[in-house]
Amino acid sequence: MFDILKNLIGAFRFRFWTKKLPRHSRRPTANRHLKTPPPRYLSTVAACWQAYETFVLCAAIAQGLLQLIALRFGSLVWQQHTLYLRTQSRALPSEKTVQQVLVPLLLKQLVDLPSNSLIQKIRRSLAAADEEEDDDHHGVA
Repeated sequence: MFDILKNLIGAFRFRFWTKKLPRHSRRPTANRHLKTPPPRYLSTVAACWQAYETFVLCAAIAQGLLQLIALRFGSLVWQQHTLYLRTQSRALPSEKTVQQVLVPLLLKQLVDLPSNSLIQKIRRSLAAADEEEDDDHHGVA
């Protein structure tokens, strides 16, 4: 489970950081004397830790969904799998195989959205806001 979370899903590649956390060495022997953050920063540090834990929790949920898809739709996954695989070692696809099938399908879904979808509406409103901002910067009224 840890290997899949770390290497396939990237559960520990978070980039949440705050300057309010005291710096520590990566070497365990240097961490014998860990520093406590000042009391005024405890809420910021707690929010940072909450972000870490939430990110890893979402990754664990994603791993569970990959496993569920492998269990429920294993034969469909193998039918859709087009990448090179030296030998199919078992009937149940791995999380990586499921991910290799799902990623192109999800990307295609994000590109080929109907014009009335929520994401397309958000894209249009963001594009309109960018155009207004550009007009404001160039002196166009």
